[in-house]
Amino acid sequence: MTDTPHTRGRHFKQTPGEDPWAADETPQTQPANTEQRFSAPQETNPYVPGQFAQAPQGGSIPAQGDGNFGDAWMSNLGGGSDDGGHRHHRHHQHHHHRGRRIAAVVGAVVAALLAIAGICGALVYRDAMDVLGQSKTVMTQASTVGDALKSGDGDSLVQTASQMASEVSDMRSKVDGPLWNVASALPVLGDDIRAARGVVEQADNLMQNALMPVAQSLQGVSLSTLLQDGTVDVQTLESVSAALSQAQPVVEQASSAIDALPQAHIGKVRDAVDKVRGPIASAAETLKGFNEIAPVLPQMLGASGTRNYLLVAQNLAELRSTGGLPGSMGVLTIDNGHISLNEFVPATSLDNEDGGHYGITDEEMAIWGKNDRLGKHFCDTNLIPDFARDSQIWSEWWQDKKGSSVDGVIAIDPVLLQKLLTLTGGIEVNGHTFDGTNAAKALLNDAYNEMPVEQTDQFFSDVAGQAFEHVMGSLGSVSVTDLMQTLGDAVGEQHLFAWMANADEQALVEKAGAAGTLVNDAANPQLGVFISDDTYSKKSWFFSTDTQVGSGVTNADGTVTYHVTTTLSNHLTADEAASSASYITGYNTDRRDNTDMVMWLYLVAPAGGSISNVSQEGGDMALQDFTELPYNGFNVTVANPRIDGGETMTVSYDVTCAAGSAPMPLRTTPTAQSVAGWE
Repeated sequence: MTDTPHTRGRHFKQTPGEDPWAADETPQTQPANTEQRFSAPQETNPYVPGQFAQAPQGGSIPAQGDGNFGDAWMSNLGGGSDDGGHRHHRHHQHHHHRGRRIAAVVGAVVAALLAIAGICGALVYRDAMDVLGQSKTVMTQASTVGDALKSGDGDSLVQTASQMASEVSDMRSKVDGPLWNVASALPVLGDDIRAARGVVEQADNLMQNALMPVAQSLQGVSLSTLLQDGTVDVQTLESVSAALSQAQPVVEQASSAIDALPQAHIGKVRDAVDKVRGPIASAAETLKGFNEIAPVLPQMLGASGTRNYLLVAQNLAELRSTGGLPGSMGVLTIDNGHISLNEFVPATSLDNEDGGHYGITDEEMAIWGKNDRLGKHFCDTNLIPDFARDSQIWSEWWQDKKGSSVDGVIAIDPVLLQKLLTLTGGIEVNGHTFDGTNAAKALLNDAYNEMPVEQTDQFFSDVAGQAFEHVMGSLGSVSVTDLMQTLGDAVGEQHLFAWMANADEQALVEKAGAAGTLVNDAANPQLGVFISDDTYSKKSWFFSTDTQVGSGVTNADGTVTYHVTTTLSNHLTADEAASSASYITGYNTDRRDNTDMVMWLYLVAPAGGSISNVSQEGGDMALQDFTELPYNGFNVTVANPRIDGGETMTVSYDVTCAAGSAPMPLRTTPTAQSVAGWE
């Protein structure tokens, strides 16, 4: 017997209207019209479980063999009409059922895919919630790691870093699964998935290959053991340096990988990536800077032989171009990390009555050597505003007078001392207390009113020695971050300078910003504004200065011109002058009264540039008006103003830099005004 189209493949009685390919005998409820059934799906949140399997808007997903679904497909299969007759009845029904079969298969596949997507969505959502919770734990651990780094507690760092690494590793195992691979292929929101995965992957990379090796190198180490009793543990420092050197490329690679992640569309994902990007980039730069210093740091600390550095105390009560008069100095000796300070000596004990010049040039003498000062007085050498040049002269001078060479020069001042005493606590010297609130004023002003002049040199030497011992002995209990911040601020504010006789070491000092040199590079211009006291006094405690640089204007020839104003202020009152020792008010016979400050002002034009249109308001220029003189390829504008008590002088001028040069920074003489309260 030949099967009819109505019975082929099935041998049971069909109920009129029943779909012969239905998987379930239960009738399915469908929308009333095709247009509604196939309307566009609503935009859904892919991170909500189960929404990947939601039906299209306006109806349910067609079941296998649904007759209505098949009817919709039939419209595209070309079945002809019988005009109510039976001319093509059998042919029509054959194709009708073939269409139903095709529709059934497609419907089943679609339903299966949507069901799988729903399951995947639910699982990805579950993982995402787990990762979110773990990320909060990691943030807490990261804060603990930061605290350990600040305190220099190596054991705490290792413990927390291990916990953190384990948590991040587990996070990565979740986001590396096949379901996340599927989710990352989604249009649009796949970018968010890939961004989130990328951050977790790089975090795991950083934990395993950067933080853990560094932490392990610090196990059993604290700042108190790294720097204890005036000795730096050079061997431990070398071990840490090696770990940091290996960490640098890992951090740099992670930074580049995070920068390359796709732009997330969800705001929270995008914000999270941005919060990670900045600190990692900063860490990469910090590591780069440290690793430039690390290779030579042990030898600077005497690992390969004893080092001797001339430690110079600059007295900001009497200004010189690089800060203050170098009133006293001593030799800092470092032998395999052990630091000791020899007795300080006053600068006056090194003076040359015969005027030996130590290689001082005619140009230097013409600008800064009035009355042969550069060659006679050690304390006048840093009238030259180039610390490297000053240090070269000082080292030669020291060897001539003391018969010993030095490997470098380090200059500090009472402002830096006060900042260090803020970290370490105060000291008591000869009945005087010095701490983080009063050290600068006590040394730069009070001492001159409280003791005879002939006792001050010894007093300052005693303070310097005891302060050094106290600070070195207390650094073990100081936060590493606070110490680095204090020293960094001191370099930026020019209260700490250094010069090394070794060229490689000097290059690192320059990179650190502590060299205090004149920049002889037209492409990278620098304006120098320097002030020196000429009152032969200790009035500079009452002095302040402020230089404002306007926006650069590009000229027709490509050069760039900046309008600059420099304000010089004398805050000494008549009452204060009357109650001050004569050693404070000074001895220059050109001063008009006890409040008057006689100053030197040096404007050093950028390399390849010039200074023009100089004018002045306030003060007095009778001693020497503005004069331009050459120095070592620079043009220097020199003036000798007088500024009376309570008076302000404002100097205005234009600075022109070479065509194509970088923006022009300013270098100026550091003063005590930040601690004196004149700002």
